[in-house]
Amino acid sequence: MTAVLPAVLVFLLSAASPKPEPLPEELRALSKKGMDAIYAVDIAGARSAFTEALRKYPDHPFPRFGIAMTEWANYEYLEEEADPAAAKKYKELTDKAITVGKKWIAGHPHDANAFLCLGGMYGLRAWLDVLQHHWFSAYFAGRKALALTRKSLKIDPGLYDAYLGLGMYEYEAGTLPGVIKLLARLVMRGDAKKGITYLTLCKDKGFYNSLAAKLLLIDIYTQHGGKYANPELALKWARELRAAYPGKPNAQFIEIVALYECARYDEAGKETLDYLHSIEAGKAGFLKSFLPRVFIPLGDISLATRDYDKAAEYFSEAAASLKEAPEHPPARWAVWGLVQLGNVYDLKGMREQAVRTYRAADDYKDEWGLAETTEHYIKTPFSETQLPAPIPPP
Repeated sequence: MTAVLPAVLVFLLSAASPKPEPLPEELRALSKKGMDAIYAVDIAGARSAFTEALRKYPDHPFPRFGIAMTEWANYEYLEEEADPAAAKKYKELTDKAITVGKKWIAGHPHDANAFLCLGGMYGLRAWLDVLQHHWFSAYFAGRKALALTRKSLKIDPGLYDAYLGLGMYEYEAGTLPGVIKLLARLVMRGDAKKGITYLTLCKDKGFYNSLAAKLLLIDIYTQHGGKYANPELALKWARELRAAYPGKPNAQFIEIVALYECARYDEAGKETLDYLHSIEAGKAGFLKSFLPRVFIPLGDISLATRDYDKAAEYFSEAAASLKEAPEHPPARWAVWGLVQLGNVYDLKGMREQAVRTYRAADDYKDEWGLAETTEHYIKTPFSETQLPAPIPPP
């Protein structure tokens, strides 16, 4: 009798916990193909995969999520967060995906992948708000993303892709400054170490999000002066990424940043010049709009080696695109070139010129929160104690 009771309990518990609804194998494969294309910055390939998925599975949230993710990649990687029209389209597609996701979940309450999708959609919305420093909107979208992602894991504990969102939240809530950190703590106290553990779990065991987790970990490990910086490991992974995606500009740029953070300035400079030559030669994927992004690391390498005149030349080149096409939205990397040019003037003791340059950067519509940095430099001169400088804009 005692041996029968545990068996009965197991049966009753399993009956009370329905199995997760599986994702159709074809949709799973198309979604994997699309997600990999996104992180390889193959926007056309991602659109093709998710458009086919939408045609075959119009009611499932995954295709809509993928289409919104693709527009995010276009805005993040190709438009470099500079085009308000792309940001608007990205938000509209995310809203549409959320509507479809809610409808699907109402009829499929045990579809863990659908909950993961819906959480990801709110995560996309939160990310745009973070980029634009809309902290309260980011908080509420992030809170929904977190709850939905946790729900997906409750339905299917083996859905390791969910640890991407949980890891991002833990890490960001544990490291972000200002009001967003305060708001995050109303939900939970972020634990950056736990976030890294979750991201590593997703990298090692995730199906859709393994590459995304690896990219996020590389970003964490190359954060300039970061508490959790591990540039040598980031460089190892960056080279693995580049081997997997040869000829892709994003993979090469990630390696450049890792080399710089490892203080391998000669190697970083050679790779950056190679990147520049690829743009000048019109190599596939190496867009002319990436020029400011190339001149910034060249300028920072010059700063790190104390060649201030050369640094000024490169930062001026980065900022030049602001005047070449004034009718276009300003590029974030180009405005950052102006800020760093002001840094050079400070280092050369040209304080008045530095302040004028910071104010010139401030004149451009701030879509990214750079004003916080320029206002700081207007009040407090940049000094040699802050070298080497970080490559990416804050």
